[in-house]
Amino acid sequence: MMLVMGICRSAWAYDFSVPMQGFSLYYNIIDSDDDVVEVTSPLPDGNLRWMGHEKPQGLLEIPAEVLFDGVRYTVVAIGDRAFAGCGDITRLVLPPTITDIGASAFSNCGAIQGRVTIGENVINIGRSAFFGCASITEVVFNAVECEFMGGSRSTIVFGSCRSLKKVTFGSRVRRIPDYAFVGMDNLAGPVILPRDLEYIGEYAFAYCFGITGTLRIPSNVRTIGQYAFAQCHGINGLDLSAMLARIDQRAFYQCVKLVRINAKSLTPPVLGQEAFSGVAANAILNVPCISADRYRNAEGWGEMPNIRVNTPCKIALVASVAGSQGGTVMGTGSYNVGDTATLVAVCYEGYSFHGWIDGSKDNPRRVVVNDTTSYVALIQRAEIIHEVEYVHDTTYMDGVEVVYEIYEANDVAVPMAGQDNVVYNRQKRRVEVHIDRRDIVGLSLYNDAGQCVFTGRPRHGRIKMRRFPTGHYVLRVTTNDDEQYLRFFHLK
Repeated sequence: MMLVMGICRSAWAYDFSVPMQGFSLYYNIIDSDDDVVEVTSPLPDGNLRWMGHEKPQGLLEIPAEVLFDGVRYTVVAIGDRAFAGCGDITRLVLPPTITDIGASAFSNCGAIQGRVTIGENVINIGRSAFFGCASITEVVFNAVECEFMGGSRSTIVFGSCRSLKKVTFGSRVRRIPDYAFVGMDNLAGPVILPRDLEYIGEYAFAYCFGITGTLRIPSNVRTIGQYAFAQCHGINGLDLSAMLARIDQRAFYQCVKLVRINAKSLTPPVLGQEAFSGVAANAILNVPCISADRYRNAEGWGEMPNIRVNTPCKIALVASVAGSQGGTVMGTGSYNVGDTATLVAVCYEGYSFHGWIDGSKDNPRRVVVNDTTSYVALIQRAEIIHEVEYVHDTTYMDGVEVVYEIYEANDVAVPMAGQDNVVYNRQKRRVEVHIDRRDIVGLSLYNDAGQCVFTGRPRHGRIKMRRFPTGHYVLRVTTNDDEQYLRFFHLK
């Protein structure tokens, strides 16, 4: 628990202060209804905001919450110029509750060393927030949906951070804002973009001369912003995702060492003006074999002198779940053109499969890999899709009697003779399917409301039931021979 040092006078910049080790932190109440505050400086104006007050020294660890006048406040922001010029801070730790870092919040804190982590909830980083922090060596950027970062080439967040050589992205990051790391000419080595990334802003890495190696664009990125990697002189390879739709003007302008571009999209992405102007004269463009003519005839792409086709002729089979919730699709990947692939829509608990967006109801679904089609599964919150009825010792699904299983007093299901290929192991609380996975075409598990709670092929032929609530269940298995197995069992 933190105790209050004192309440401010009206000439000060804060509402209350809290003592730390050797100094105090100062807070403004942003919203008394939501009980949130920002960290600020003791004085309101000018460059002498800490005059007459002890500046932070050594480790500065901003707390996630503070207690004042019996109210516990969440710390969500660092105010503009809150710690500007505090040159004795050697290490900075920000709490995960922070959403906003103000303009010049830590500018000219030249002694902050090592790594600075930007939390997942940060959505705004103000102009020149870390300008002149010359001893920072690495930024760990975890902000999932950061919308603003600096805003221009002259007010970049990490300007004059001369020791900053590495940026590491968290796996959940979806946005790299406009101007995020523009002009960071001391960044060195490859930049690994996060797998969930969807947006690369304009000028995001422009003029980062030290970036080297192969740049891989993640599969969810649809557009690369203008000047995003302009004059990144060390990039020598570029892997573009199959779903990329547009590369804006001068996105890779004057990437003079770029000698290899792998384009996976069957339809050439739209190129902005001079998107690849100034890349190496001998740069090779590798394209899917069935799309060679499309790239040769596409504006911008056709100007590249060395267009080659990938052999063997492989393309990416793409499938997803509408809304990205409720399940997943198995069977995607790289295939030779003409291959037959099997897609399986797998529901999570509480969801059910409602077909594919093109109208097909098959699951598993066999498709021929030969065009630009992407497959979308419709998986929604479970509704009653089969009528399950229990009459005395007999179970019916949609009016059809389910294979009978004998129950003893200890509630252990004993299958009838010759019907032991699907059993419920009560001791281990799992369903065991003693059928070769290659022979299973479809498998679904329904609860006593008729809702589908599992579909797909179980790993090792077992469905663990520990995560399911008690009640009656029916398992339906269909094989390649069009045999149907329906099993009823009770889960305690």
